[in-house]
Amino acid sequence: MHAAVSFRRLPTARRGRRISLVFGFAVLILAAFLLASADARERLEYPDWFAQTFYDLPGDLDDAVARGKRGIALFFSAETCLHCVAMARSTFQDPEIVRRLSGQFDVIAVDVFSDVEMIGFDGEMHRARELSEHERATFTPTLLFVDASGERMLRFVGFADPERMTVILDYLESGAWRNESLRDYAAGLQDADAVAASVPTGDAADHVTGFQQPPADLAAQRTANPRPSLVLFERDGCEECQRLREQILEHPAVQDELAGFHALQLNTDHGGVVVLPDGRHGTAEALAAELDLAHRPGLVFFAEDGEEAFRMDSTWLIDPSGQLPDATRQDLLAAFLARLDYVASGAFRDWPQYQRWRAQRDRAEGSEG
Repeated sequence: MHAAVSFRRLPTARRGRRISLVFGFAVLILAAFLLASADARERLEYPDWFAQTFYDLPGDLDDAVARGKRGIALFFSAETCLHCVAMARSTFQDPEIVRRLSGQFDVIAVDVFSDVEMIGFDGEMHRARELSEHERATFTPTLLFVDASGERMLRFVGFADPERMTVILDYLESGAWRNESLRDYAAGLQDADAVAASVPTGDAADHVTGFQQPPADLAAQRTANPRPSLVLFERDGCEECQRLREQILEHPAVQDELAGFHALQLNTDHGGVVVLPDGRHGTAEALAAELDLAHRPGLVFFAEDGEEAFRMDSTWLIDPSGQLPDATRQDLLAAFLARLDYVASGAFRDWPQYQRWRAQRDRAEGSEG
């Protein structure tokens, strides 16, 4: 039996959570969500080529290595995760990606909500949902690559399209993962002129309402007025940056929530020195490098005390087929609002696995409604 089959169906209790989520929204949001969420209700189907699992990760790793594989890759996912669905429908259907990925690694699905018991790399028994926290898979999807010796080669969080996955596989197969970050490796592959010519033109100079511009000192601001912070990193010619601003960040519901944040917009192609909430200072490009941000747009969320809460450092604004949407999707809007709440409420400290926190929050709101 493939690992996919054992994780594919939701227990009855989880179906109840899904129902409670719907009743938790305000009436107007509910109406919009129901009209626009046909895609959001689609369920993740794992590819048939995913590997079998013995629910014993050391055993799975030994089996993969015995068959000539480099190691195993754990795909931490959730059935209703739009970005997981998009990877299953695009990246994991690309013939060249399938050939290279399955040839080098046994890919095993792990549902972050599942109670299935698995033996972790530490030799201890964990429920799948506990394993996700143990391996720091705080958001779905997360791909964790482990080599034959059990060493973690790469933990990639978020959606990866076929182009990004090609770079990931090159990075792992070349051995570069031992000496440099994925960000530095990818930057070394790119010629600046070729990159500038290959991206759609978009005006990253457009300012988001309520976001500060350089120079700015968020460390001093949060000391004087304790609030969480959001720092947005963009670049010139970034179509995804432009659509994120228009479809999500400028939305009235998001603007209302951002009023409780110190918000800063940075362009890594432009100058200006800023101070981040944790005290680090420099230009946008220098800070992006220090934070090891690989994607634009990149969003880094900080708690009131200046601690980084989490980040969004991969393509996020997509539909289930992995394409940039032409208009605001209600499921993505709700997801972004939930992320703001995750930080503002301090829930990230007690709930390191975001999807599980959101499920319990939505269930609680549904019972109150």
